[in-house]
Amino acid sequence: MTGLGAVIMLGAGGSTPQEQLVRDAQRANVRDLLHLLRANRVEQIVLAAPQTDWLSDDRDLIRADDLPNAPFHFGQRLAALISAYRYDPALYFGGGSTPLLDSTLMETIVGIVTQAASGSSNLPDRLALTNNLHSSDWIGFTQVARALPIVADQRRDNSIAWALRENGGYEVRALSALRPATGFDIDTPTDLALLAQHPDIMPNLRAVLDDVRLTSIPIEAVLDVLRQNGKTVALIGRVSPMAWSALNRVCQVWTRVIAEERGMVASEREARGEVRSLLLPMLEGLGMEGFFAQLAELADAVLFDTRVLFAARGMTPSAADRYASDLLWHWAIEDEWLRAFTFAAATAPIPVVLGGHSLVSGGLHALVEILQRT
Repeated sequence: MTGLGAVIMLGAGGSTPQEQLVRDAQRANVRDLLHLLRANRVEQIVLAAPQTDWLSDDRDLIRADDLPNAPFHFGQRLAALISAYRYDPALYFGGGSTPLLDSTLMETIVGIVTQAASGSSNLPDRLALTNNLHSSDWIGFTQVARALPIVADQRRDNSIAWALRENGGYEVRALSALRPATGFDIDTPTDLALLAQHPDIMPNLRAVLDDVRLTSIPIEAVLDVLRQNGKTVALIGRVSPMAWSALNRVCQVWTRVIAEERGMVASEREARGEVRSLLLPMLEGLGMEGFFAQLAELADAVLFDTRVLFAARGMTPSAADRYASDLLWHWAIEDEWLRAFTFAAATAPIPVVLGGHSLVSGGLHALVEILQRT
């Protein structure tokens, strides 16, 4: 084995303006991530993506362009790359997984994984370090030969940490114990709007966050509510208990929490069609405008992980439609139901922020940091 190495994987992104927003931010994040890795002596780095020519100025990077029109399986692709370059221990990063990492935290990641692999510390020799057990966006692990068959089975990166613990006997530790906001991942335009308010963003990513299109997402209005005493904020979806508690510690607001279906991706409940939502009957009974009118009577702002609702309805909206919904661009959505839902959210009498898992997990921790530092 060649020792410690890293694989970064980045999706293609789409051609619509909303998809390009996320793609450009993820590419900027990769540039910042490369700097962090090299600053911490990780020189063996593979970038796997549909195209890598947008990094034409980086000669030391190992490039692994995806084969055009070939079937893609995430776990098989990642396992093959780690095996081909003989990394042990190995680091994996999704392209948008590190917007709130800094050099100190990267030093911690590299140090823990290499020490566990060497057996020279009290760390378990079968260790995985990640940002989130239930929805991993990056992970480092030892005993690569044992891990790779499990990695190869995973259709998405979110399930790697869970699978290594459940099927491989790995002790999984989450870096969120040191800094909870490291669980935040760039996956939607909402994530970008939130990061645009954060003071500690690395330069390449910061440069793409100054985009007027992100102002359609009412993050600033939600922050205004959070800064006032006695207001009520509703948190809906895969709400992290730790994140909810962190928000309560820094804000003098009441919270209404509907937390459901945490781990629906990692446990494959979503893939099996087993996701259920308490809110779906309410939405169907009240109608969309009535639903948001009811929410407005109960809260002054809403942070809404809509992916649980989609899964409960058996919906798989395109990335273009999901992102347009997050941006509240109802006019840009093809799916009729989602267009009507987004219009109702955009015209609700209170600020409603729509997004994915990050919004009510790492995103809440990021909001806490924003409130503490601005």
